[in-house]
Amino acid sequence: MELKQQIKRFVENLAVQFAVDAVRSYLLHRLENITAADCYTAIKNKVNLWQITPDSDKTYIIKKILPRFRKLVIRYMDDITPRLVLEWLRRDRPDLADVIEKKNQWAYADYEKEEAYKWLATQVENIKANIKAVLLGAS
Repeated sequence: MELKQQIKRFVENLAVQFAVDAVRSYLLHRLENITAADCYTAIKNKVNLWQITPDSDKTYIIKKILPRFRKLVIRYMDDITPRLVLEWLRRDRPDLADVIEKKNQWAYADYEKEEAYKWLATQVENIKANIKAVLLGAS
């Protein structure tokens, strides 16, 4: 691989990492006031997180984050999986990961572990679909 291609790939990888860090940081910011009990309630009631996301947050995502990272989001969105989000939660919000994985004090919660993971997967895919719709509508 010639030097020009190596530099291009390096810059692209750096941009991808920056975009992922921005998404992760924003997710953590949004989860600051969410408790494990809130997570439990959302799972039990099958709450759609995109529907309850304030319009101001959706506007911020659509007008501030997406325009800066549009190409990267389109290219790498499918790499954001429920498993990846759960890994982020394990590192940054283990209390929420425990609810989803039914660990510690949540081991005897009245739902199946698979139900909780399915809820998380549905949320991740729903949010991605809504963001894709915005991006494709802006093409």
